[in-house]
Amino acid sequence: MGVARADDDNRLTVVELFTSQGCSSCPPADAALKSLRDRPGVLTLSWPVDYWDRLGWEDTFAHPHNAMRQAAYNKRLGRGGVFTPQMIVDGRVQCVGSKPEKVRTAITKARELNHMWITPELAAAGDSLAVALPGGAVHSTAAVRIVWYLADAEVEIGDGENAGRRLHYTNVVRASDVIDMDWSGKAKSLTIDLEEGRAAGADHVAILIHDEYGHGPIIGAASMALPEMVTKASLSN
Repeated sequence: MGVARADDDNRLTVVELFTSQGCSSCPPADAALKSLRDRPGVLTLSWPVDYWDRLGWEDTFAHPHNAMRQAAYNKRLGRGGVFTPQMIVDGRVQCVGSKPEKVRTAITKARELNHMWITPELAAAGDSLAVALPGGAVHSTAAVRIVWYLADAEVEIGDGENAGRRLHYTNVVRASDVIDMDWSGKAKSLTIDLEEGRAAGADHVAILIHDEYGHGPIIGAASMALPEMVTKASLSN
């Protein structure tokens, strides 16, 4: 752990998209996020928001907490209100997610910002996820957030601005919570029940480390696929 350089191979760039199934401007941004997903050194996350549900279609993945996260980011970045589709890179740079040139610029700008970077280690053992936080100095404290997400989903939109369309979504956040509010930077291990993610409908997990609080600039990240659940029936076969 230390100050990350713009060309640090171990540093992930976290691209978060705030989107809605009820927003006609969002499908191009959803497609852009899909194209970014397989880039080396990039972690993409889709946070469906619920404030467009009033247009006639309730987003099947949306959660009010996602809109709260977006609002908290925008307040810190000096923006009034929220909009979709919005991408936020490393919790530091924002842009309109449906404009490829804006997305490229935002990612480049975020990558050029040198700052501390922490890479947690993730490992699954049985029904538990072990999270190892390496020791190192942080500015004050840091918040450690777990994000359970679904790699791929297709949804038939029955009403609203996208009525009649079948849309594909990638890395859809199904649940998220802060699992350590004030990590001091001392080496630490956390154990998480994998059933939490499976119960939320996720097949992947990410750990995000935020500077100072749960919606601060991102100073660390890691992700992995959830292992398939081993049942007694499968063990006997």
